[in-house]
Order: sequence, then structure tokens, then C-alpha cells
Amino acid sequence: MERTDYCNIEVSMDRQGRFYNMPNAHVHPVYEIYYLVSGSRKFFIESDIYNISKGDLVFIDKNAMHRTTYSSDKMNERAYVLFDDKHISAFIDRYGKEDLEQCLKYRVFSIPIQRREYVEGLISKLYTERRHADEFSQTLMENCLCELMVFLVRYKRSFFDAKENISSLSAEALSPGDENIQKAARYIVENYRRDISLTEAAEYVNMSSTYFSKKFKEVTGFGFKEYLLNLRIKRASELLLETRLSVTEIAYEAGFNDSNYFGDVFKKNKGISPLGYRKNKEQI
Repeated sequence: MERTDYCNIEVSMDRQGRFYNMPNAHVHPVYEIYYLVSGSRKFFIESDIYNISKGDLVFIDKNAMHRTTYSSDKMNERAYVLFDDKHISAFIDRYGKEDLEQCLKYRVFSIPIQRREYVEGLISKLYTERRHADEFSQTLMENCLCELMVFLVRYKRSFFDAKENISSLSAEALSPGDENIQKAARYIVENYRRDISLTEAAEYVNMSSTYFSKKFKEVTGFGFKEYLLNLRIKRASELLLETRLSVTEIAYEAGFNDSNYFGDVFKKNKGISPLGYRKNKEQI
């Protein structure tokens, strides 16, 4: 992907091999819009699993743990856009953050066939401007991104609000194995503040510890301990920015039994100490 100094909205469009798996789950401090042009994929986001197919759009929140894996032996073509709040400031100023947060809550949008050309056209414009950026590209890309956001909000309002089950527009059912891993991940999310073990999580979904450990890594991209640690670090990060609790209080609130250990793993994970993270709030 070509980079320039003119704009910092990242856009990519590419094809992936039949059995491509993202090596590991990851997080990034920006929003991501992921659109599947063709093929099918499996998405893990935070604690939920989605089977997505051609024409599905996924909206991923900042700092959300996520990973994609193949769900068929066919090639797939995807596009994604990475951006932060300032690049949709016009949308937020006009409509507020509530609609944005609602879109992030629903995550998956199955774009109707008659509207896919429109959505793909907006993404294509973003991609073209990113590749051939000049001094006008930033404004054009921000306008295009704002238009895409407005479309998603209007679509969510007209379609979701009339439904009883609005957790996702992607109706493809999960396999029993994936359902169990999703159930376990949600259980871990509910209990990460206490001393939860791999054995406990495995027993919760009636799996052996060995098989559960392997399956959890395969589906989510995280090892059990890595996933648990990331949940705790994420919670601690939120508390550092949103409260005046001491570092020790935050460590225990996030599930760490030792504040010194918390400081060490936080710095290793974030590259900065907890207090440094709090002081540099404006740069986060």
C-alpha cells in the first residue's frame, strides 16, 4: 500500500489465498471498516464470532481484539479502511457519537445487492485517493468516509430498528464448535476480573483442557492466557483514561493480583508505563 504525507486514512484492497488466516488476533487504536467484495470469511471480534460472505461490511471499534480466518476453500477479495475520530469529525459534530456507537454495537451489515455498487464505489474512491494522494485528497477522503458513515447509520435505522433480533445482519449459523468457543469467550469476558483458569473455561463448555486450548487458539487467534491478559489490559487502559483511581486500585479492578506485575505487563504491552499512559491521554 502506497503511503504519502498528504493523508493518513489507510485504505487497502486485495485478494487473499484460499486458506489464508490472519496469523494472530490483533488490536489497533483506530476504527476499521472491513468490506468483503467476494468469498467468505470467519470473524472473531472481542468475544463474538461471525460468518461473513460477499457484500458483508464489518465495523470494528478502536482497540477491539479481532482476527479473520478462512471459512471455505475459495479465494476472497476484501477492502478495509482505518481511521480515527478526527477523520469523521464532521459526522460526529452533526449527528453525535450515539449513532456511531450503535453501528459499532451491531458490527456486521449485510449490504443489499442493489446498494453494493454504491458502497463499493465509495471504498474505491477512498482507495484511489489514497494511492494517488495530493493536497486535495485528505478533504475528499474525509467527505467520502463521512458519506459512508451516514449511509451505514441510515441503513441501521431503517433495517435494524424494525427487527426483534438486531445483534447482526449476518444470519449464517455458527458450527457447534464455534458456538462453544464463542460461549467460552463470553464467559471469560464476564469473569476476567477474578482468577479464572483455562480448566474452568474448558469445563464451562464441556471440553477437555487440551482440546479447548487448541480450539480456542485456532478460532480466536489468542492463547487463553494471552486473551485473558488483553482483556485486563484493555480494562486497565480505560480506567486510566476515564477515572482518577490509583494505579494499584486499577490493577485490582482489572483483575491483576499484583500492582508491580501489572505495571510490568502494561509497559510491555503498551510500550509506556500506566502513569505515562494516563499523562499522555491526548496522544492516545
